[in-house]
Amino acid sequence: MVQCDLSFDDEHSTMSTTETSFPRREFTRARGPVYFALFGGGVISLYLIAKGAAAISGSWFGLVAGILAAAALLASYVTGALKLLSRVDFSKVTLAMDHEGIHVAHQAETSIPWTSIAKIRYYEVGRFKQRKIILIERLDMGKSEVRIDADFLNCGSPRDLYETMKRYRRYFAPMSESDDNGNALVYGSSSWTGLDDD
Repeated sequence: MVQCDLSFDDEHSTMSTTETSFPRREFTRARGPVYFALFGGGVISLYLIAKGAAAISGSWFGLVAGILAAAALLASYVTGALKLLSRVDFSKVTLAMDHEGIHVAHQAETSIPWTSIAKIRYYEVGRFKQRKIILIERLDMGKSEVRIDADFLNCGSPRDLYETMKRYRRYFAPMSESDDNGNALVYGSSSWTGLDDD
């Protein structure tokens, strides 16, 4: 008969539960928006070059000259775009979350501990709400904010990333309910009854 000892240390079980529920999450730069920006920029610039050459040269000959000029510049544009894409490191982690806080790597590495985050906000901006932005307001550096362009991250849904950040913050830096609700009033007095004097 085989006996198994299933007893384990409480401290170890807490750590493993935390690691299981709140693992380190890493996000890299998404390829799609970069390719789309380069393609869109190329199409617009080639169109403008073709229109400019047609306007300078005249009627039918100008149209042919514009197309030839655009085709000649297309080769140099594609070469430059491919060279630029080869310099972009899509495997580099640009955003990470763990038990210590949020780690952002834009121009310089920035680590934001959970306890120094005042508020995390989510915005969808643009005519078609195509830009998804997460703003992290810091307590430790005055009123400074860290902006994360979530639509440029390889994170699936930017809204889910925002909700995950809020869940991590609630767990690792517990706060009162009034801190999470921006419209709630905070009263420091323990003698306040909830009724205002008339």
